[in-house]
Amino acid sequence: MQEKVVFDTNIYIGIFNRGLYGEEINAFNKIMYLVHPVLHELWMGAKGEREIAHLNRFGKTFVRLGRLVQPTPVTQTLIGRLCNKCRKIGILDPKHPKHYNDICIAVLTRQIGATLITEDISDFRRIKKIIDFSVRTPR
Repeated sequence: MQEKVVFDTNIYIGIFNRGLYGEEINAFNKIMYLVHPVLHELWMGAKGEREIAHLNRFGKTFVRLGRLVQPTPVTQTLIGRLCNKCRKIGILDPKHPKHYNDICIAVLTRQIGATLITEDISDFRRIKKIIDFSVRTPR
């Protein structure tokens, strides 16, 4: 059975820049989805026309396949509630919300019943204490 996965930004950077994670991107055993905050983070880091052209093709592929994940209204409300919880326990600072995208990535992964693959497992384990979702490091 194919595993439904979402890759964190750091995984795509490893794939694009260093040729890592060949087994993870094997389309025979994975169904890959792209959550919009990851695409936005990749766009923020893009340098030069070649990278921009690559991201245009990359994003359009996920759109064409129906695998670019955006929040449903219920998920959007859940993200807001979780951000409030995270602020209360010190995970999220509203003045410097560096974990906001991570919260969105986790909830969107959960929305589609996928597993998040990330190198930043410690950040997502803190979020996992507040909401259940599947997360692992690359193999």
